[in-house]
Amino acid sequence: FIGTLFRSRLSQFVIVFSLLAGVYLLAVSHFSDTTASLQWRRSNIYGSYDERRLQSIDEPPVTQSLAAHAKEEEKMPPKTKKNLSRDQERKEKLKQINKTETSETIYFRTAVVITQPKGGVGIRITSLQECGNKRATKVRIGELQLSLRITTVHKTCPWFFAPNCRLVGYYATAAITSNAEQTVPLPPKLPPFAEIYDNRRDLWKKIDLIDGRSAPAHSHRLAVCLQPMYLMADWPLIPNFFETWIGNGATIFYIYVHSVSEEVDLMIKLYEAQKDIEVVRVNWPAVPSAKGDDDDHNPNNRMYRTEVGTAVNDCILRARATADLVVSSDLDEIIAPLNMNGKQEKLLDIVEEHRTRKLRGKETNLPGAFLFRQSFAYAESDWFSVSHPSQLKFDHYHAVDYETKVWQRGYRSKVIYVPDRVFRAHVHDVISFENKRWTTVVIDPDRARVLHFRQIKSKWMVRENVTAESEVLRNAAASWQTTYDARIDAAIKSETGEPQLHGAFNLTFATPEWPNLGEQVLSQIESCRNKNDEIKKDKCVTEWRCRSTMETLRPGQWVEPDSAEAWTVI
Repeated sequence: FIGTLFRSRLSQFVIVFSLLAGVYLLAVSHFSDTTASLQWRRSNIYGSYDERRLQSIDEPPVTQSLAAHAKEEEKMPPKTKKNLSRDQERKEKLKQINKTETSETIYFRTAVVITQPKGGVGIRITSLQECGNKRATKVRIGELQLSLRITTVHKTCPWFFAPNCRLVGYYATAAITSNAEQTVPLPPKLPPFAEIYDNRRDLWKKIDLIDGRSAPAHSHRLAVCLQPMYLMADWPLIPNFFETWIGNGATIFYIYVHSVSEEVDLMIKLYEAQKDIEVVRVNWPAVPSAKGDDDDHNPNNRMYRTEVGTAVNDCILRARATADLVVSSDLDEIIAPLNMNGKQEKLLDIVEEHRTRKLRGKETNLPGAFLFRQSFAYAESDWFSVSHPSQLKFDHYHAVDYETKVWQRGYRSKVIYVPDRVFRAHVHDVISFENKRWTTVVIDPDRARVLHFRQIKSKWMVRENVTAESEVLRNAAASWQTTYDARIDAAIKSETGEPQLHGAFNLTFATPEWPNLGEQVLSQIESCRNKNDEIKKDKCVTEWRCRSTMETLRPGQWVEPDSAEAWTVI
């Protein structure tokens, strides 16, 4: 029978075809595995942007790809009529929430004149507006008028991580050229304001104008962007932030303020008065609204956490003309060289070593950003109980524990950017560069990493498998203490008539006892976030809802910039 089978031409064809197909599948499988391995290795060294990795610092990581999620949905049993009815009801409710009287309103913040990557000059304006807003407008600088085009700051609108938050960041852009249609040149000296045209009211409205054009030399080597501080009362973290970054070589700071306690406000004023650094306070308040704090139609309840991503990009634009490098940082984290090889490296030395190094890829690339991965860290301090700035000590940094686990790129990582090479940045990565020749370098975490000393314990913090009693910050902490003590001594001895050293409600450094409400406020925010989790399926989750329910500090007790002055609304 077998002999007869092999003598059949049809059988021979089937057998040969099956063997060839098997060889082909094995080859494809091996090639795919090899390609995936190479891609993984490249992405972890200076790899590609992956939006799914870009998580909020307090949120769980995405455990599966979007494609895998779609496949799981396909396996689910058909929905019953009852479930379909609920889904339809929910969609209708969301449709009503998403269509508001402010759906076509645009909130403009900063206009920046920039050098364009392919030559020439352009203008880039940061703004907040609803997804799908098709409203057109134009900008005027002196006698020069330009029509504006819009593009999202995030990769998509809404951002996949906050799908119900539809008030998001947009760039409004225009190229400034001389041609038949546009003969008016840019003024040789820029005015302090540009103007945005409000076509509904036939009015031109002022907006802050900054010259961000590339310069042959910058006055600062490293700038620091502090993300918008909202409901912030933990004032001991302010000197912690400034002194650690001054120690890392920063000399200019952009401090974004949404809502802070009087104590935080006064600590910022202390550093604004210093001669060895420059501090630029950027007001980033709530957008103007007559709606209640818990109203779904209040635009502040339609953006994710003050639209922090847009604030970061606003800051990077501002830093183009002032600094070689710029970093976005939180108050409770330190990017630290670990010096495992016995060297005493500085952070900027590590960056400079990589900065001129050509990277291999499909084409020769140069670094446009330097990404540092994160580990949770632990140091026991008494900062929640101190009652005056003179009591602050940095001794707890002499020996710290940090987890051996290093989070992946995009999960809590932080980035030092070359500002004029970045088009769109995220808090934890770079979304896109101005030119394809730029790329992101991921720094070896054994050489330097983000040490995150979170004030309130997170479920993602696991105090196991730690590097214990590390002295990685000991020498730096001694230096921080010396410079901080000198600043405080000078502030206490200063004349009481100096306005920059008075709080918004008359607190001074001569006041013997300061309120320290940081722990209480943080606990209330955490509680509010947990409640918000119950509604995030149908609503945008935002801490703005927490403001009116907070017991420790009521709305009138916060230092909040004037919304009408900060935002240009059309």
